[in-house]
Amino acid sequence: MPSPAPKDVLTTREAARLLGLSVSSVQRLVMDQALQAWVTPGGHRRISRHAVERFRNANSSAPPTVPHTAPKTLANTALKVLLVDDDAMQRAYLQTCLAQAERPMTVSAAADASQALIQIERHRPDLVITDLAMQPFDGFHLVNALASEPEYAGISVLVITGLPQDDPALLQRLPDWVSVYSKPVAPQRLMGYVDALCSRLLRVHSALA
Repeated sequence: MPSPAPKDVLTTREAARLLGLSVSSVQRLVMDQALQAWVTPGGHRRISRHAVERFRNANSSAPPTVPHTAPKTLANTALKVLLVDDDAMQRAYLQTCLAQAERPMTVSAAADASQALIQIERHRPDLVITDLAMQPFDGFHLVNALASEPEYAGISVLVITGLPQDDPALLQRLPDWVSVYSKPVAPQRLMGYVDALCSRLLRVHSALA
């Protein structure tokens, strides 16, 4: 018996299975219009297979993970860091800064919020360092997505932005647990943040051991 032809119209659950994401992440991508969908008369979201495949192909070439092989410290596992910025030079600058760390870490990168959500879903970083002004999907979308999902509660977020820190958009749209640094951030300040985060994570892991 021949195999049934693939469905051209998918539910959010079927789209999530094809993308390797959670249903809630797919719903967030649809809400942010990163993944095109429509609503049936019965109120159910539907997504074309073509849209899912186009999204998967567009996000399958995200910048690679860069391992950083610094000497091991008391922490037994490498800190997983995700850099999110649509400026390749800014990503390269931050990678250079992080390479100075004395902590073991792996650094991956994404060019916008939709790419970042896929990496977060698959790899669960300890720290997300993100810009805000990105195209087509900005850092506010990303922070809101992280804040709305309890499963992401353990991820620390550092925003590095060219917007003034007293800008109303920052004060009103960013949760108070998000740290904000102004561009350009000095390597020493970034290393201080990373060291403080690693120390906090080490205390948490020790308490749970």
